[in-house]
Amino acid sequence: MSNEYSAGASLTQGASFTARFKMLLRLHKLEARRGIKEILDNPFSNFMTVLVIAIALALPAGLQILLDNGKNLSQSWDGASRISLYLKINLNESQTKRLASDIRQNLAVEDVNVILPEKALADFSARSGFADAIAELDSNPLPPTLVIQPAASHTSPAASEKLLAEFLKLPEVVQAQLDLDWVRKLYALLQLAEKAAAALGMALGLAVLLIVGNTIRLSVQNRREEIEVVKLVGATDAFIRRPFLYTGFWYGLLAGLLCWIILEISLIWLQDPVADLAGLYQSQFAISGLNALQSLQLISFSCGLGLLGSWLSVGRHIRNIEPR
Repeated sequence: MSNEYSAGASLTQGASFTARFKMLLRLHKLEARRGIKEILDNPFSNFMTVLVIAIALALPAGLQILLDNGKNLSQSWDGASRISLYLKINLNESQTKRLASDIRQNLAVEDVNVILPEKALADFSARSGFADAIAELDSNPLPPTLVIQPAASHTSPAASEKLLAEFLKLPEVVQAQLDLDWVRKLYALLQLAEKAAAALGMALGLAVLLIVGNTIRLSVQNRREEIEVVKLVGATDAFIRRPFLYTGFWYGLLAGLLCWIILEISLIWLQDPVADLAGLYQSQFAISGLNALQSLQLISFSCGLGLLGSWLSVGRHIRNIEPR
């Protein structure tokens, strides 16, 4: 470090901006190489550190992936928040279909199913076992019914209730029904899981900072004499901090890549069991992993934690080291 600093100082004294910039790039390149070399010089212990960081990141990331897949699965369920509109019994078939056509124009509606009184009575007669009693009825007591499937953007409890209130204002509608109990429970469960994932992520993120910080602290102590020497020749704390920041960056980068590999292997391992379970429910659901952007965000977040942990640790310990 001292040779690099002396060379940098001598080359930048009185040099042009371009020369100083090139020298700065060269120093960054040398320090980046030195940071990865220090990790590779002690591969076993450093790999264990990287593995611990990767596992700490994989736990909340894996939980978030499962939550995302759970949301996708819940949105694909038919009837998640279907609205049944019971119309006036004196409406004829053409009026009922005209109303259904008008409702289909609503952007919050995905589909409308028309159930005419005759079909409803026939289905009830076939399924109830009271066909003989129903045959004795003088008239059909069942009203025309519209079963509305809200669009994906309006399947939440709040949006479905707002849509229900809007349909209740229609003059042809006598009664409307929306079963939201299980939908509310599902959304409450997902929200609870999201908060748990966020809390777990913050706790394990703090653990990563402590792991990186402790590792960098040991590295600073091992190079204490070297730091004292470069301080004697005028090195600033920013210059001394730079190689340790690169070491923290490499820890974060390697841990992020390893975390991504762990997640991908875990998802591949889960694909067959999930497919078998989905097949039992006649579903084509398949578990999905991280896309390219999410993978980049995960690795960038890991690099950021490595840098932050290194910066917090090395800044405090370097200030305590003074030449004797």
